Amino acid sequence: MKRYLKTLKVSGAIVSLITIFLLLQNVVFSSESIPTLQEYLKKIGNAARPQKTVVVDAVNYTASENASLRKAEEFKGRKNVLLWEKDGGWVEWKVHISEAGLYNMALDYYPLPGKGLGIELAVMIDGKIPYKEARKVTFNRVWKDTTGIRKDKKDNDLRPKCEEEPMWQQADFIDTEGFYNRSLPFYFTEGEHTIRIVSIREPFALKQLVIYNPEQLPSYDEYIKSNSSNGKVSKKVIVKVQGEKPYLKSDPILYPTYDRTDPATEPYHVSKIRLNTIGQWNWRYPGMWISWKVEVPEDGYYKIAIKVRQNFVRGLSVHRKLYIDGKIPFKEAEDIEFPYSIRWYIKTIGEKNKPYLVYLTKGVHEIKLEATLGSFTELLSRVETTAIGLNDIYRKIIMITGASPDLYRDYFLEEQIPGLVKTLLKYAGELEEEAALFEKLAGQKGGEAEFLRRVALQLRSMAEDTDTIPARISNFRDNLSGLSSWLAYRRDQPLEIDYILVASPDAELPSPTASIASKFVNSLKSFIYSFIEDYNNIGEVYEGQKVIKLWVGGGRDQAQIIRDLINDSFTPQTGIKVNVSLVQAGLIEAILAGKGPDVVLTVSRGQPVNLAARGALVDLSKFKDFDEVKKRFAPTALVPYTYNGGVYGLPVTQDFYMLFYRKDILKELNIDVPQTWDDMYRVIAKLQRYNLQVGLPYQRIDALEAIDAGLGARNLFPTLLLQFGGSFYDKTKTRTLLDRPEAVAAFKTWTDFYTKYNLPLIYDFYNRFRTGEMPIGIAPYTTYNLLATAAPEIRNEWAMAPIPGVKKANGEIDRSTGASGTACIILKKSKNKEACWEFLKWWTSDETQMQFGKELEMLMGTAARYNTANLKAFQRLPWNKEELESLEAQWKYVKEIEEVPGSYYITRSIDSAFSAVVYQGINPRESLWKYTKEINDELERKRIELSTYNK
Repeated sequence: MKRYLKTLKVSGAIVSLITIFLLLQNVVFSSESIPTLQEYLKKIGNAARPQKTVVVDAVNYTASENASLRKAEEFKGRKNVLLWEKDGGWVEWKVHISEAGLYNMALDYYPLPGKGLGIELAVMIDGKIPYKEARKVTFNRVWKDTTGIRKDKKDNDLRPKCEEEPMWQQADFIDTEGFYNRSLPFYFTEGEHTIRIVSIREPFALKQLVIYNPEQLPSYDEYIKSNSSNGKVSKKVIVKVQGEKPYLKSDPILYPTYDRTDPATEPYHVSKIRLNTIGQWNWRYPGMWISWKVEVPEDGYYKIAIKVRQNFVRGLSVHRKLYIDGKIPFKEAEDIEFPYSIRWYIKTIGEKNKPYLVYLTKGVHEIKLEATLGSFTELLSRVETTAIGLNDIYRKIIMITGASPDLYRDYFLEEQIPGLVKTLLKYAGELEEEAALFEKLAGQKGGEAEFLRRVALQLRSMAEDTDTIPARISNFRDNLSGLSSWLAYRRDQPLEIDYILVASPDAELPSPTASIASKFVNSLKSFIYSFIEDYNNIGEVYEGQKVIKLWVGGGRDQAQIIRDLINDSFTPQTGIKVNVSLVQAGLIEAILAGKGPDVVLTVSRGQPVNLAARGALVDLSKFKDFDEVKKRFAPTALVPYTYNGGVYGLPVTQDFYMLFYRKDILKELNIDVPQTWDDMYRVIAKLQRYNLQVGLPYQRIDALEAIDAGLGARNLFPTLLLQFGGSFYDKTKTRTLLDRPEAVAAFKTWTDFYTKYNLPLIYDFYNRFRTGEMPIGIAPYTTYNLLATAAPEIRNEWAMAPIPGVKKANGEIDRSTGASGTACIILKKSKNKEACWEFLKWWTSDETQMQFGKELEMLMGTAARYNTANLKAFQRLPWNKEELESLEAQWKYVKEIEEVPGSYYITRSIDSAFSAVVYQGINPRESLWKYTKEINDELERKRIELSTYNK
């Protein structure tokens, strides 16, 4: 027995040495890796903050590269201005620092016309990025409601039009996307330095770069003393400003909203939509601000009270920063807390029973509230650093054990990962400290801090017995995912405002809520009106023969944007009126009942051909200017909507595959982004050596999905088939060619990924990508929206590129891929076909699609980035230069796949053939040939069935 144990121990040591060798032989742990801001500040220590200011004129730059620059002697009231007219490239300045220490940096800038998003820049000091947070810093544009709240014919309020209000601004470099929600500090030694600004997105004009340390804000008591000479106190005055009528704002998404829960909300109507509040969940990200103009009747001290509701972040306060006329009046105004409550309440700025008074002169003043993390800034920065470290530990563990470890094997993790126990205990201690600090700041104990303690408890338990780690790796991964979600949720600072009061100190404030009797009567009226109001039609309802009936899917907000665009553009230009209805389903039933619409937007991929084959749709190619309209789209974009030589739909959206990859992990493992499938095989092998995974798209289907979704982007087979030179159908579109050598080779390559390389079939790409377990994968490009908004902890650490392809004889890499998307159609029973065609031309036009995309993103943020099929409109959406170039490089290889009657059976059969190979071990060729025969039989049956419609 002793001999056996000794042998086992020696064998284990050998396994350990081999594993360490494999782990290290290709891993490049760069000594030049970029630290986090917390690590940067820890290394610097207690550096001084000299009260020195260095101003650098932008026109005096010393070097630049690939930057579109122009010097202007005068621009928007400023002299000697540097115009950075296109995004991309960099500019560098030399500066002399007379005293070493930490400094803030600010830009004096003016946004130039662009795509409507914030200006994104990176900053380098002496040729290096100082820390990760400096890789992307956003400088906001300023927006303004230009029309006021409008009304439709039903007396419902409509959102005001919002336009940019460009102006000169001086703003610090602030990490608004992360958790250090303060001016970023930069350390300079005494002497000469170079500062490089790298443009990531959007053009701008630059007057100067300011390196400085701000003067310390006075306390409230010091502020009062400094204004003691102006001791006049205002009389019983109350000035009210409605929250839904702001002066300026940082983001167009901060539009007026509505509340019907309390009749005391101003203004209010029992059944009509009244835009009577502002903020809600839209006003949740640090750095977002709203300002209002208020006019006071005389000089004196005033208190500021706000009717608010914070019913979003349960049990916790959210934070705002107060500015008066562009300045924070005193230190306490940097962090104003708004506690959680399901009801409306009046928040008077100040301490309990002691309102803070601000001195205002007679006339108009600007009050601004900015979302901030407040006292939680340092805490969340620390938790983020801990989370990044734990993700690194998790990756090191699964590099040895794999994501599904063998529970009967000894991995000797403590030996293979130097300092594992010490690191686990270190992070456990940090989480416990952070949990205690969280409770102190929140002023209460509860589940939010207890989650941090549970993770810490698991880490301590793992450190005590490292042999238990493999059995707990799944739970560890879930805790890491929960920690990332905890961070993202803590970053949110939503708040809803009804109105703002500027009042004299002794003024009695109104009640924020209605009486119980008023609420009861209001509820009864609302119930009665629910039987009267029509909530399906959006906006005006027209009568008469020359009216288009339009069905729109999606949400009410999207439908309202379409309604507004029609009212502002289409109807004034053409005189054609449109009734817009929000309908989610039932198109086929409506057609059969003879009650269908004239035009339908965003029908799924398979419906146009299925309806056209039954004589239900208008052939759009018969319209005289059709050839001009089709130039708006990619060359093959109309292929899925073409049947028997006619075209029965125009593309609205188009989605295709991109390669998503973690830049940090690939760099760490010395892996290049794969360009061909041969490269991908090497990447798979290398990642699997470290027990990491590659994600290739696969989605199981049911009968309904198979009919509607089409062939293009459900899995990788259509992509491989196109790259191998194959095709789904013969020239007549009546037989499939899946028994050809090209198809068999593509099918075998596809199945080999799962049988020979053991890639996962079912996985959550978002979560595995953010933890680093799956650092590379192919997914629809709209996955960008999710990663950009819901994975803040890996911001700047990932990118997307064209998918791998097959190298041709001429050296070109064929990256052909299928696609998915939606279309718009005209029903054959429409009595106004020419008017309907005018509408489709307008809807798919460059300007309308671009405007809809921008309005959608203004309304819902980056999560709603629009995947329009219009090529020119796509180019004008808010992609940065690098993203746009990658997407356009892939789009030129998109080859849409035909939809024919019965093509649903191809989707279903390919999936069955795939399952037979992967789960039953059937030979790929035999499996595909078997189902090819069944497919051709079904296509023939469907052709005969539909022949009566085509006579």
